[in-house]
Amino acid sequence: MRNRYAKNILCMTAVFCAAAVIGCGTKTVKDSDVVMEIAGQTVVKAEYQMILVDYESEIKRQYDTDMANREDFWTSKEGGERPLDKIMQLAEEELKEKKTIAQLTADLGIDAQADYGALAAQVDGENDARGAADESGGNVYGITAFQMREYYDYVYTQLEYEVMESLKKNHGVSREELQKIYQENQQAYTSDVSVKMLVAELQAESGNGQASQAESGNEQILQAMEDLKESTDMQYLRGKYPNINFYELEMSSLNMEEGKSGVYMQRWLTASAMQQGEVCQPFAIGENLLAMRCLERSEHSVQPFEEVEGLLKDDVQTNGAYEEIESRQKEAEIKLIVTQGQLEKIALEALQIPNK
Repeated sequence: MRNRYAKNILCMTAVFCAAAVIGCGTKTVKDSDVVMEIAGQTVVKAEYQMILVDYESEIKRQYDTDMANREDFWTSKEGGERPLDKIMQLAEEELKEKKTIAQLTADLGIDAQADYGALAAQVDGENDARGAADESGGNVYGITAFQMREYYDYVYTQLEYEVMESLKKNHGVSREELQKIYQENQQAYTSDVSVKMLVAELQAESGNGQASQAESGNEQILQAMEDLKESTDMQYLRGKYPNINFYELEMSSLNMEEGKSGVYMQRWLTASAMQQGEVCQPFAIGENLLAMRCLERSEHSVQPFEEVEGLLKDDVQTNGAYEEIESRQKEAEIKLIVTQGQLEKIALEALQIPNK
């Protein structure tokens, strides 16, 4: 009798255990649940789906319209490979890149958030604050609401820049090495156009009466433009126009001096089209007004080593940093937390295909 009861208990226990295992394997995966780890960094369901859907159009363009519109498009085997496999591979490749950056951010001690949940909370908080300010009539600068994908890409772009700058310090290069590279690649340091400019730049003033200040600024820069036609004496020009900044600037197709943000690109575009002695019409960069005179112009000239040494050093260090990042990306391993079948269902859910 006792043995029979023991056998019954064991059977019931086995049934409960089996049910528990089946339940765990088929449970609904929440948006905040981790679906995989890459390079030791977690990827949650919402993050995976956000990345994946961005490649939908790219994949569909590879097929004709009839095929792309089929109900079973993602799971059908065309040429031996399902479109679903292709889009999942692209998503994993991008996530590999981003999570490698996140790993390096942590390894290098850079104080920044890269976790999807934390970034989503930041977006929600910022959007709530902007929405409340907008409803109350307060000032809201820029866009009224952030999209998660845009903010995510922005954060990772900033992180990649910080990682690059930090890794570049590990790739020192001697002056002798730079000179050797320069001698072997002189064609790369031959500029199509080089110019030396005399620039008059009037900075915008803040405060009341902006309309009248703008009108006065226009008059000043127009007068300065006329004087640039007659004189290149900066002492004279600065004395006559104390509110205008006069400076000489050398630019070339190798070094446009447009600044990291590219805000001064128009200055180069204008200067590169000018001939020696020519004075351009005033133009605006942001709220500043500029006029320029071309002092010198040359074409197809080899830049002296001293002028490109800094640029060359930065290129060498940047390439070294990129190689280090790429090496880490190749080494990064993807560890699934859900099953492959669950991941496929998560992908199909993002593509709005019912799970079957």
